Amino acid sequence: MSLLRRLLVQPSNRTPAAPAVIPDRLPLDGIYAHYGEVRWPATRWPTFKPCEFACPCCGAFYMHVASINTIQAARGHLGRPMRINSAHRCLIHNAHVGGAPKSQHKKIDFDVSVRGHDRFAVAEALKKAGFTTFGFYRSFIHTDIRSGRRWYAGEKARTLWTS
Repeated sequence: MSLLRRLLVQPSNRTPAAPAVIPDRLPLDGIYAHYGEVRWPATRWPTFKPCEFACPCCGAFYMHVASINTIQAARGHLGRPMRINSAHRCLIHNAHVGGAPKSQHKKIDFDVSVRGHDRFAVAEALKKAGFTTFGFYRSFIHTDIRSGRRWYAGEKARTLWTS
């Protein structure tokens, strides 16, 4: 009899130990019609709510666990609340705000406000957390976990970020 079969058929005299911590069951990656449909594990992402990442015009939500883990880690590194200006955009909202047709915001990217923060501390926290793509704007940083790309949104933004 195979080991697997013996384990399945033969009763064990041992009592299984209870896990020390019951892990959160995470929602599945993908699109949700509304953020209210998402079972949000508040113990895993305690400083954010799903509405902060949802499309502002319709509430559509794109779940990407790795991205949300990374923004939560950035918040921990910063040690202060951070405001997400934009994360997911539905097709209509993306077109309305002049977003690129292939914008990653149609999935999930983050435009993180630097207002009320040291802009360089925000950038460092995002980098420490594992973000690798950065768009530097005057009042926010665009970031996501795709392979590293960097740009400045005009000369005023370049001057702010490089002086």
